[in-house]
Amino acid sequence: MRGIRPISGGRWAYRLVRLVIISLLFAAGLGVRPVLAASYLVKDQAEYEKALKDLAPGDELVLRNGNWRDFEIVFTGSGTAAAPISLVAETPGQVVISGASNLRIAGHHLVVRGLTFRDGYSPTREVIGFRLNPENLANDSRLTGIVIDGFNKSDRTLEDNWVALYGRRNQVDHSYFAGKTNKAPTLVVRLDAPESRENDHIVEHNFFGHRPTLGGNGGETIRIGVSDYSRTPSRTRISRNFFERCDGEVEIISIKSEGNLVTENVFFESRGAVVFRHGGSNEVSRNIFFGNGVSDTGGVRVINEQQTVKDNYFEGLRGEKFLSALTIMNGVPNSPINRYHQVKDSKVVNNSFIDFTAIGLAVGSDEERSAAPVDNEVTNNLFVTNSVRPVSIFDDISGIRFEKNVSGNTAMASYASIAEHKIEFERAGNGLLYPVDKSLVNVGAPRDLQPIDRADTGPDWFEKPPQAPARGRVVRVKKGAAALREALEESQPGDLLKLRGKHYKLQRPLEISHPIRIEGRSRFGKKTRLSSSGAAVFDIVAGGALTLDGLGLVGVRGNSAIIAASGDAFEGTYSVHLNNVDISADKQVSGLSFLAADPATFATTIEFDEVSAADWPGTLVSLSGTNLEGWYLAEDIKIRRSEFARLDGPLIEFGRAGRDESTFGPRMLLADSVLTNVNSGGVAINLDGIDGIDLQSNEISSTGKIKVRKRVLGLKFVYADNRLDATPPPEFLGVENEVLSAASLGAKP
Repeated sequence: MRGIRPISGGRWAYRLVRLVIISLLFAAGLGVRPVLAASYLVKDQAEYEKALKDLAPGDELVLRNGNWRDFEIVFTGSGTAAAPISLVAETPGQVVISGASNLRIAGHHLVVRGLTFRDGYSPTREVIGFRLNPENLANDSRLTGIVIDGFNKSDRTLEDNWVALYGRRNQVDHSYFAGKTNKAPTLVVRLDAPESRENDHIVEHNFFGHRPTLGGNGGETIRIGVSDYSRTPSRTRISRNFFERCDGEVEIISIKSEGNLVTENVFFESRGAVVFRHGGSNEVSRNIFFGNGVSDTGGVRVINEQQTVKDNYFEGLRGEKFLSALTIMNGVPNSPINRYHQVKDSKVVNNSFIDFTAIGLAVGSDEERSAAPVDNEVTNNLFVTNSVRPVSIFDDISGIRFEKNVSGNTAMASYASIAEHKIEFERAGNGLLYPVDKSLVNVGAPRDLQPIDRADTGPDWFEKPPQAPARGRVVRVKKGAAALREALEESQPGDLLKLRGKHYKLQRPLEISHPIRIEGRSRFGKKTRLSSSGAAVFDIVAGGALTLDGLGLVGVRGNSAIIAASGDAFEGTYSVHLNNVDISADKQVSGLSFLAADPATFATTIEFDEVSAADWPGTLVSLSGTNLEGWYLAEDIKIRRSEFARLDGPLIEFGRAGRDESTFGPRMLLADSVLTNVNSGGVAINLDGIDGIDLQSNEISSTGKIKVRKRVLGLKFVYADNRLDATPPPEFLGVENEVLSAASLGAKP
């Protein structure tokens, strides 16, 4: 039973009586809500402010269903363990906090439940903060059943945390966080004041959904601490959460403090790794990593001392080097607090690594990071992979002791015992693979692991989007630009638009805001053509994924690009896939890029397959990233089996600045293609700051220089089997613009 809201004139006496009753109940050990607890239903911000002053232990402040716009919520009070003060939605999911809004919590034993943050952004650097100001923190408080869905600042370089934990013994549980597109971790634990250290926070049963690749530093899903306080114990527990496609940057969880536990979580198709970045004595145990063959999916990266990686299960991971299924780093001698401390006295025990690409040992070795690992053990693990080179070694690994590991791959003979025959597996009731051979029952991950079900995380009232995209329809589009525009505007994600006309002449760009495929038809050797008298043929916004097949794209006067990614506010990513596409331009056109992007945009993939471009009056792909201070415009550019002839500008301008190691790229592939007279006398391919490059089996004649400057990661580098005729040799530069030979980079001539 709830009490009636008290008359304000007798408020203090009323509260005193209630506090006495509550204290007696608590002393008697009765975990019941006091009979006199009050519930305040408020319909606007003015009523909220008034009711907040009346709250006492056990009270509940209820926000009426509706849209609460531009609401900077301050929730303060002092409840008790037996009678917390609560801020709740009248109906979970039907109270939406939108516009320029946020929430600050300060006090003791407070609970916030059932709110949804959507269609807005925080006007400060936190959406939800467990403090009012540096002097007023939250302790013993709980955030539960919360949804934060795409609640972003419009510029990806602007920072805010969706949840910032301060104080001690706070909890975030059964909440949903997805769609963060701007800089800074989704959830962060702050240790910048003594009152927030040794905090024993709990983050459990949450769903961390898709976080698109950020294209810069600061895309972690969770960060615990910062380097300045990394020798400080945090004692935060991250347990039984589901991380799905958390792709923001190379660190999914970044641990920068001591005494933390990451346990019993599931990492599903998440690009990146769990990283012991700073601080020691942390543990990652009993987690499940399902890479499912997705690129850049990693496991655990070990830095610093006395770290423990045990009883985990890793399957289908495709990361290498910093993103390997297991990475043990080199450190910096006498490292400053913000660099890489030597890996010492750490243990990797009883883990299963199945169907992985790489294990990386002494990774990052260079003139600075010259301290190899010492006094570490890797024991009783199961390593099963068909990879030809499953282990990459970058320095002395005598400080890593390998014992009692098992593998069926002879390439791992130095690190594990080799089975005489292929290890047979069966998938157990928990969904994990275990050896059939009973003699291996105690090797690798324990048999009692139980991956948390996706459905058991997040609010029980909130329906998560499906893991697999919906299967689209096939829509046959009649002749004429109006028919094409109408079909696109009515399309659903994943649809295929099959064009029946010969030439679609548009008056303005087609906006691409979701995954769509457009397919032309070829008759008598001529493809369906698309052109626009507007600024572009296609204007791609966040969420757009454009696939073109069997088309001819024509540049005309008035175009600034054929495909443009544009928008001052670009909350998310886009991608472009061209297959069997011809690119051309009218003769009177000059200075035109085929694909160009605004600085706010970011592409996951730009892919050309069997693309032909001839007599093009400018740069084909213009994504240089110049003057973006370390931000860049695309992750991967892949060009295969294509022909380019007589281009007035470069085929591609692409890259990034900066030295941080938090990003997956940029990376470039050009293979099995023909370049003829591409920006002859100039630079044909300008890759300024590239982490991975694959240039092979190309025929290049009468073409400008290939110019490549490496960035810091130095991922896969291939320059092989390219035939150059009347073309200058490629120029390879190091991070500091020093001239490098292809051989020094491991490239083949």
